[in-house]
Amino acid sequence: MRIELKPEKGLVNEFANLWFNSHNGIRQLRRIAIGTTSVAAIYWRDLASLKLLFPSQSEQRKISDILSTWDEALEKLDALIEAQDRRKKALMQQLLTGRKRVSGFKGKWKKVALGEVAENKSEQNKGRMGTASLYGVTKADGVVPMRDHVKGESFDRCKRLEPNWFAYNPMRINIGSIARWQGKETVMVSGDYVVFRCHENRLLPNYLDHLRRSWIWHSFVTRGGNGSVRIRIYFSDLGEFTFPCPSIEEQQKIAAILDTAQAELTLLRAQRTALDQQKRGLMQRLLTGKLRVKTQTREVK
Repeated sequence: MRIELKPEKGLVNEFANLWFNSHNGIRQLRRIAIGTTSVAAIYWRDLASLKLLFPSQSEQRKISDILSTWDEALEKLDALIEAQDRRKKALMQQLLTGRKRVSGFKGKWKKVALGEVAENKSEQNKGRMGTASLYGVTKADGVVPMRDHVKGESFDRCKRLEPNWFAYNPMRINIGSIARWQGKETVMVSGDYVVFRCHENRLLPNYLDHLRRSWIWHSFVTRGGNGSVRIRIYFSDLGEFTFPCPSIEEQQKIAAILDTAQAELTLLRAQRTALDQQKRGLMQRLLTGKLRVKTQTREVK
């Protein structure tokens, strides 16, 4: 939000906007917000009643300048992340379609159906594993523990998920909820999930993991689900997905290139998260007076 204030009141606009968007500011705004719907109202009379502790105008400007430097660094990182993401998508587009070949490989790719190079697996748990081994699949985080499992679901019915096998909810694959299990131990997922594995002499799991993030895959599952999360896509349907498939050796090279691109992107995002957390911590200390900054001894009139 943006607040415009009169300078003669002693509060600098840049400092005020920093404060209103800080943890303390948002907390106080929520306290005075009126309304029970998702859109709450804040009237001027309530806003004017807020009591703020703030330093001299020169210190306010100094604090604003310091924090704006951090914002500029975050903006540069955002631009770098966006550029790296575009680069990776371009690489996927070229490498996964054969438009760009890895050095040393020339043979023509054979077009295959997923059902030819992977198989459905439906081995049930039958009481061998308990709650701690129950996992689910999310679009954002992949295969994750589900400590609070759905009540009434039998562990006997749950399906076993081995390392490098894939799992997905047949009602949500068209919105990206599919993942490869990269752990070292066997776990289990809901009996309603689809579980399948690659024939690793023809299709590498790591290669398919990149392929499933491509526009080729997305186009197929979107058509299969008609854009709805209520349509079920089972392995018999997914097995009809056809794609140009290189040799195992070329798959290894392509996957390694895309792994490197993804690692660079992951590192940049981690740096961005760390920088943002550092900025928020500094902001909290500066806006509450826990950390003071040096200014000129005399205000310029």
